[in-house]
Amino acid sequence: MSTTSSGAPKRVTVFGGTGATGRKIVEQALARGITVSVLVRDPAGLGEYTGRVDVVKGDVADQAAVDKAVAGSEAVLSALGHVKGSPRDVEATAMRNIVSSMAKAGARRLVVLSSAVVADPADKPTLGQRLTSWVVKTFRKDIYDDSLAKAQVIRDSGLDWTIVRAGLLTNGPPTGKYHAGRQEKGAGSRVSRADVAAFMLSCAADGKYVRELPYLSS
Repeated sequence: MSTTSSGAPKRVTVFGGTGATGRKIVEQALARGITVSVLVRDPAGLGEYTGRVDVVKGDVADQAAVDKAVAGSEAVLSALGHVKGSPRDVEATAMRNIVSSMAKAGARRLVVLSSAVVADPADKPTLGQRLTSWVVKTFRKDIYDDSLAKAQVIRDSGLDWTIVRAGLLTNGPPTGKYHAGRQEKGAGSRVSRADVAAFMLSCAADGKYVRELPYLSS
């Protein structure tokens, strides 16, 4: 397990902060006393977090908007994903802009949510786990291709990155009990968004899993 110097960041930028998982990251970051910056197309989507976070209105495809959202943050956490109407390469495009902004701002810690279609050489996937990736590759090739492209951008960034590969996301409460390792026999197929958020924030604070791709499941 790789580590860097520990210490919770005082300010983070969250991308995808109005999504189901992103909202959990924002909620838990605020509960830890961390200042949060978010980039959103529609600030109304922040709901109860309006006035509690620093808001930049814009799109992840706009480099200037991403620059503004990242400025001053010590770490960046992304829970961006495809939604109806998204460009086919939305995640890879966003990540290129995020990496560029982080280089300009001098921020090094990047924690990104992805799916298990991104492989780790250390994985020993079961037949069922291979089947899940095959289904995505076959029936949602746009998401499959974009996930792989995003991962390559992250790997090439030179940053202190962690790609958190999650199982099927659920809306259950945080349990604090999850498997973080490789995809293999005994690893579960689902995990709560609340546990994912807690794990991602812990990675940002503790400097664990740097340049690694832990698979998270309950």
